[in-house]
Amino acid sequence: MQKERVAAEIGIGENETGRGLNQEISLVRAGDTSWGSHFRTIVSLLNLFAEVVTVLKYVIEEGSTLSNRNQANDILSYFKTLDFVFLLHLMLEILCLTDTLSKHLQKKDQNILEATSLVKGTKKALLVFRKDGFPQIWKKVCAFSEKHNIRIVDMSEYYVTPRKRRTNKTNQHHFEVVIFNTILDMQIQEFGERFSEVGIELMENMAALSPCDSFSSFDKAKLLKLSEIYKNDFDD
Repeated sequence: MQKERVAAEIGIGENETGRGLNQEISLVRAGDTSWGSHFRTIVSLLNLFAEVVTVLKYVIEEGSTLSNRNQANDILSYFKTLDFVFLLHLMLEILCLTDTLSKHLQKKDQNILEATSLVKGTKKALLVFRKDGFPQIWKKVCAFSEKHNIRIVDMSEYYVTPRKRRTNKTNQHHFEVVIFNTILDMQIQEFGERFSEVGIELMENMAALSPCDSFSSFDKAKLLKLSEIYKNDFDD
């Protein structure tokens, strides 16, 4: 099914061709600890969404047990909500911003200065996305929803939950404030706790002690700053 769909999309100009493109043949299983595996799972789910929906419909009709059929029905019902589509795209954008740093930190041979530069760049990218990213992600969500026949809501109307309960908050407030801003704030806070300003400064100053290239990174000013961080270990 995926092969036929991709061929059709290429034919009408909706899909690009090239080496390494259009290779998804199955969903990627998400690992428990690796953010990279979650990123790949989301990418594959977005690319195979139409096929996944068809398979779920098949299980609903032909599943061997009532439990399987009910589970498939629940999953499909949630997959066809705007909430799920929005969260799917939001996590894709966040993991896209952090993927390069994540891969770099898993290398066995670490370059401290390169790592600290990536940490700063990733944090800045998350802050910029928090400030200006909602309109662009909403545009992608609407395009995806329209393509897959998922109902798009009027942002000025009151939000109705997936369980059909009406709230006193608008759709704009729900998606932008309750979901987008809240999740980005959580990510940025977590990022700040894992990579504090003091920790980054400490790594940058410690790089002055690196013996690589005959101590080419030696910097007396950084060593003095290092001594200021550990005041109890250095006298005047």
